[in-house]
Amino acid sequence: MILLDPHSFVPLYHQLAQILREQIHSGKFTSGAELPSERELMQQYQISRNTVRQALDLLDREGLIKRTLGSGTRVSSFPSTFQYHLDTFYENRDLLLRAGFTPTVRLVSTLLLLPPEVARTALALPQGQMVTVKTMIFHADDRPAMYTQDFLPFEVKEEYDLSPQGPGFMKYLDAQTDRHVDYVTVDLASVEAVGEVAATFKCAPGAPVLLMKETFLDESQQNPIAFSMNYFNNQLMDFRLLMRRG
Repeated sequence: MILLDPHSFVPLYHQLAQILREQIHSGKFTSGAELPSERELMQQYQISRNTVRQALDLLDREGLIKRTLGSGTRVSSFPSTFQYHLDTFYENRDLLLRAGFTPTVRLVSTLLLLPPEVARTALALPQGQMVTVKTMIFHADDRPAMYTQDFLPFEVKEEYDLSPQGPGFMKYLDAQTDRHVDYVTVDLASVEAVGEVAATFKCAPGAPVLLMKETFLDESQQNPIAFSMNYFNNQLMDFRLLMRRG
């Protein structure tokens, strides 16, 4: 039995939520299946009712489970859907973690290139300026989930650590540029998978995939620090936007 670590910096309810996510994505609890009761979870993990309810509330907000008064808690019909809050940005590895996967990343190449027009425009670069382009593949439980390219308009002094335990991409940008990422603009589009993207996801050329274009900005929102293009394997992940009534 997996036990929670009371000495971890990760709150107990986050630890419980992650265990339940993994059990849902592994198939232990299938779509529509009933989860253990609050009392059963309290006894199994030796935690308070409040901790259990916080964990279940978190999974409910993510769309993984559905709680019905008098009928218990059941797995949602869309357990692979990731609920993206509009006011919060998640790095690629964190998206996979929160979706219940174990993420790994493989660096495909690091090249000094002229950026495509979409990247040059996003970074407000003059014609002819070269940038470092890092191409990577993120895996979710050993399956290719994301094909990504980072466009870095500065001298790359060292590699960044995108493992679950590492500092991540934004802290790398902070350290390498002596600037601070305060905002990220995100543009979503459905595009056709071609070339390396189609080969990575093992899908037919022309199949639709989700492209997420990200521009990393400082506090002024006027000075771009980096630009990324992230292609998502929609056989593994879907996204749902949760919006509060204005």
